[in-house]
Amino acid sequence: MLVTPESNRSNQILAATVAAIVLLVGGALAFVWAPWWLLLAATAPLVYYLLRRRTLRRKQVLASRFPEVWEAALVSQVDYFRVLDEPRRERFRNLVKVFLDEVTITGIGTEVEESTRVLVAASAVIPIMGFEDWEYAGLGEVLIYPSSFSEDYQTDNVENANTLGMVGVGHLSGVMILSKPSLLAGFRNQTDKRNVGIHEFAHLVDKADGDVDGIPPGLDQAAYQPWVRWVGEELKREVRQGEHIDDYAYTNEAEYFAVLSEYFFEAPALLEQKNPELYAMLQRIYHQNPKRIFGKRRRRRRRVGRNSPCPCGSGEKYKRCCRRKAMRGMPVAKAA
Repeated sequence: MLVTPESNRSNQILAATVAAIVLLVGGALAFVWAPWWLLLAATAPLVYYLLRRRTLRRKQVLASRFPEVWEAALVSQVDYFRVLDEPRRERFRNLVKVFLDEVTITGIGTEVEESTRVLVAASAVIPIMGFEDWEYAGLGEVLIYPSSFSEDYQTDNVENANTLGMVGVGHLSGVMILSKPSLLAGFRNQTDKRNVGIHEFAHLVDKADGDVDGIPPGLDQAAYQPWVRWVGEELKREVRQGEHIDDYAYTNEAEYFAVLSEYFFEAPALLEQKNPELYAMLQRIYHQNPKRIFGKRRRRRRRVGRNSPCPCGSGEKYKRCCRRKAMRGMPVAKAA
C-alpha cells in the first residue's frame, strides 16, 4: 500500500508505456480512418492519468499530517504499536493513513468514532507489517455493527446472533462486518489470544490467492509443506478440553489459520512456549516475530490522568489537550 521511489517510477513507466501504445495504435489506424488518430490522441492522456491516479493519491495521503486523535488511539489502545521503534511506528502510521483513505468504514445502528476507525485500520495493518508490498484487493467497506449478529446479518431479537465478524460473500463481496463491542474488546484485553479484527483480516490475507483455505499466498516450499501437513494432522485429531488453542480453530483449515493468527499476535510468548514449532511456522508465514517486538515483558498500560502528558504527543497535559477538544465537540480518544 505504500509508495516508494521505485514503485512510483515503475508506475510512471507503465502509464507512459500504455499511453504511448495508445498513440501508436491511433497512428496505425489513421491510415484506415483519419479520425482514429484524433480520438486516440485525446484518449492517451486519460489513460496515463487513470494508471497514475491511485499512486498519486497515495503520495498525497502519505505526505499528509497524521491526526493527533489517531495517534492518541494507537498509543492508548494498540499494544503492538506502542512497543514498536520509531521507524516501524512511522511505517504503521503510513499504512493506517492509506487504509483509512481507501476503505470506507460505516456504522450500522451505531456511531463510529475516529478511535474505532483507527482500531479497524490497526487490525488490518498488524498482520501485514512483515510484507514489503501488500494490497487488500477487493475490500471496499467495513461495516461496524452495534453487537454480534446472525449469519444473515441481523442483530435485533434474533436467535443465534453470535457472529462477531465476517468477510462478506455474494452480494456483500468486498465488505467486512465487525461487531463494535468485540472489536474494542480485542484491543482492551491484549493477552487473551482473541482479536476479532485481526481474525477477519487474517481471512483476507488467506484470501489473497483467491481461496479462503487456510493456506496464505507466497509460502515457499520450506514453509508450505510443514504448514499443510501440520494443519491436516491437527484437524484430524481429537481435541481435548483445556487446550491452549481455542476450539473454534478446529472448525476448518481457514478458521485454524485465523484463530492461530489472533493467538500469534496477541500472546506470542505463550504460543512460542506452548508450541515452538507452530510459532516458527507462523513466523515464516507472516515474516514477523511479535515475541521479539513485545520483548520479554509487556509493559502495563498506564492510566492517563488529568495532569499526565496527553498520549496524542502534543506535549500538553491531558486536561488541556484532548479534554479541551472534547468540550469543543472535536473527536478524541478516551483515556484508558
